[in-house]
Amino acid sequence: MGEEEAYEFVTSTLEKERIEPYTREESEVVHSVQQCINCGICLSHCPVVAAVGIYRFSGPRSIAVELSRSPPEFWATGDTIYLCTGCGTCMEVCPKNVNIPEIVNMMRSRILRFRPDLVPKGLHVVRETILEHNLAFVPLEDVEDKTESRDMRLEHYGLPLIETPEEAKSEVLYYPGCQAEERSQEVREAAKIILDRFEVGFTMLEDMCCCGLPSRLMGDKDTAEKLASRLKQRIDELDIKKIVTTCAGCTSNIGDASFAYDWNVPVLHLVEFLTDEVGTDKLAKAFTKPRGKEKVKVTVHDPCHLIRHTSRQLMDKALLLLDLIPDVKVEVSTAADSCCGGGGLVAYHSKDVSKAVVKENLEAIRLLEAQRVVTPCPLCTAQLEDNLFQSGSSIEVDDLTVFIAQRLSNKG
Repeated sequence: MGEEEAYEFVTSTLEKERIEPYTREESEVVHSVQQCINCGICLSHCPVVAAVGIYRFSGPRSIAVELSRSPPEFWATGDTIYLCTGCGTCMEVCPKNVNIPEIVNMMRSRILRFRPDLVPKGLHVVRETILEHNLAFVPLEDVEDKTESRDMRLEHYGLPLIETPEEAKSEVLYYPGCQAEERSQEVREAAKIILDRFEVGFTMLEDMCCCGLPSRLMGDKDTAEKLASRLKQRIDELDIKKIVTTCAGCTSNIGDASFAYDWNVPVLHLVEFLTDEVGTDKLAKAFTKPRGKEKVKVTVHDPCHLIRHTSRQLMDKALLLLDLIPDVKVEVSTAADSCCGGGGLVAYHSKDVSKAVVKENLEAIRLLEAQRVVTPCPLCTAQLEDNLFQSGSSIEVDDLTVFIAQRLSNKG
């Protein structure tokens, strides 16, 4: 038997046994698991374990242990592996830096490939939506309906309409993400207002496509890579030198893709772009004449994909922006950096777990008696807003992008 025949025989045998060899990147993740010292620190910090108990979600340590077993036993994790929100708290506190979030993604990938029957139905629905529309949400088919929805949101927030620039040569691409593109359009429009106010030449994609994060989180690696490749193609066609985002998940995911595949295109969340590129002097002057806004007491929520998957410095920059706005008093809650429960696609199939995780946030927010919660992530905004409303709270939630756009003075 020749080498090629031997290789085909081995690979076909492995596939029959539902065993897939690790890629080089996956081997690095597996190696990180081998560093686990079984100390249990991750269990005492995991927000899901704290919310629903170790008998419902066995926690990060057990996930690491499962990976050391033979591949067929991965299927035994099917009832718990999808309850991880991917917040990254475990990796942040781990003395050995074991990469649990990527371990979860890898195990989900194998389950999706070999045992799709174990994947929650809600994730299959999201996957079908992405495969059909290249977006994580079903887009409104009627353009007039989408325009009407946008205009109603702008009126509600008191924001003007800035015409979307046509695709043209521009060094800056503003990428709003699926949530802001199809659901939270006020975030998409607010970013345009801010960029226009500071005379930033930017362009946007006419044919918006998902960055691939939802696919990656559910284990659909092939689709995630196709979406990333499609986005890179558009970036090359437009000769983009810099990407500005308003979604925490998009910031970390596109940043990871840019680094992994040598795109050589920096990815900046809007808060970083404003503080580093526009500058605090210009920002301070722009906030000297807020448009009829009264003094307000706010608290902040730190998106996991910013502080743990990107950099904690981004929330420092967000606080700096808020400090520049007159008549805004910021008080940080005790649960500001605790997961909101909206990550890892958990809310799509286990809403009870998602609601249990966000409960800590809600209680900490109420104790502060703040009037508003501000967060630089549309997903966190929606998660906190929905749960505060359902709990009967009158506290409102704003995406930071919208909050800033409302308080900018007019040009000139």
